Amino acid sequence: MPDIQRLLGALQQWTAEWAARTVTAVWNAFLPFVPSLVATAALLVLIAVVGIVIRIHRDRVFHGATLRSIDAMDGTQFEEFLAVLFVHLGYRVQHVGMSHDFGADLVLTSSRKRIVVQAKRYSGNVGIGAVQEALGAVQYYHGTRGMVVASSGFTESARELAARSGIELWDRQRLAAAMARIVTRGREVGRKPACIKHEE
Repeated sequence: MPDIQRLLGALQQWTAEWAARTVTAVWNAFLPFVPSLVATAALLVLIAVVGIVIRIHRDRVFHGATLRSIDAMDGTQFEEFLAVLFVHLGYRVQHVGMSHDFGADLVLTSSRKRIVVQAKRYSGNVGIGAVQEALGAVQYYHGTRGMVVASSGFTESARELAARSGIELWDRQRLAAAMARIVTRGREVGRKPACIKHEE
């Protein structure tokens, strides 16, 4: 009987030593990865925070926006406003507007579309030149179609060329309708709406 107890005691001691060695080995193997795991966790938190900040900023662009406030924007502000608008409409947006933009200000992409957008913040009607620029930009940016978005309206010649060439025109009324659609969508899903107001 004492031999069995001695054997059991030795077995317990060996098991405890083996467990301690195993834990130490696992910890020593894991230890070099701790800084990487901490850095990865910090990066994920940073990405989440940046995403929240971008979304807050994006929604703030719409806060109190009206057609009248759009009329007070300069060309760059109008492009930025449209970029946010199209993000809300479900597109990925690339802002390419600059001095050498080859006729495009925004490039919108979705699963099956690549739309090249020319933005015109005009007080008067937009002419045929904007449609011609959009046509060239569709070729340059390999778009599936082109679009001209104006804060005003279009001349008859611009409308005629757009109809013949497949360029989509968004005038003041179409822009207001898109803004309203975003507000309606926000209400339908129970979120706080983007607070877009419309006035002529």
